[in-house]
Amino acid sequence: MNKLEYLKELRKQVNLIIKNLNDYPKDEINVLVSNHNCLMDIFYLPLSLPEEIVSLVSARLVYKNENDRKDIVNKYLHAMPIEAHGGSIYANMCLEQATKFLENGKSVSIFPEGAYVYENKIFRGRTGASRILYNARKSGKQINLVPVSIYVDRNDDLDSYNKVGDIVEINILPSINYEDSYYNYRHSKMKEEMNIFLHQPIDIAMQCIADNLGLPYDENYIELRPKGNIMFADGSVIEVHNAQNSGFISRYNDELNNRTLRLLKNMR
Repeated sequence: MNKLEYLKELRKQVNLIIKNLNDYPKDEINVLVSNHNCLMDIFYLPLSLPEEIVSLVSARLVYKNENDRKDIVNKYLHAMPIEAHGGSIYANMCLEQATKFLENGKSVSIFPEGAYVYENKIFRGRTGASRILYNARKSGKQINLVPVSIYVDRNDDLDSYNKVGDIVEINILPSINYEDSYYNYRHSKMKEEMNIFLHQPIDIAMQCIADNLGLPYDENYIELRPKGNIMFADGSVIEVHNAQNSGFISRYNDELNNRTLRLLKNMR
């Protein structure tokens, strides 16, 4: 079965409500950004859509050999790792690979907050989504930035794969017009200005999600708990300091590239 068929089976186990699905630009290239309630969000978002997408998620969900998680993630998702704990070199490698999917006409989802949010609020999003969006635009692709709000009513562990009993509401919100931000980013010379224009569309998208959910918007980033290591495709880990070695960087990039090629081959 392809991923959509697997997700249809999973959907039967979830009390799911989808709003404004008819407004989803199915036949176009989309970057979907969403709030992050719990682990199951990584499945709830793609199973609510009418097309296969690439899911950008934590490298530990894609690679970690623990409690069958790796098998579950890769069964249901076209999952690509985002390594947020190895510094800019590793983060940029992941974003470069994500851009390739957009350049090949595939939609991509990402959770800009970067972690589950335990408080009843929406935190400021990081700029990975706008970076891949802008980079793909440079190649001539027209791409939508689509905010998606996810409401999950659950009482169980946020890190659990248990979905029975969850009440989930997905709301596809109007696409964000980021043309001015993109233009200003392309024509800025100063790093500080470029950073402002990278943030603008994601700030607007996360504010729209907060407004839709009736939650306060926190203009600060959520604090990420540092892992202190890099995880590779076989589940092995290397301390962050040692991972700056060119041999490890090359290995990680090769693994990412191989995964990208495999996913592009398998996607319809």
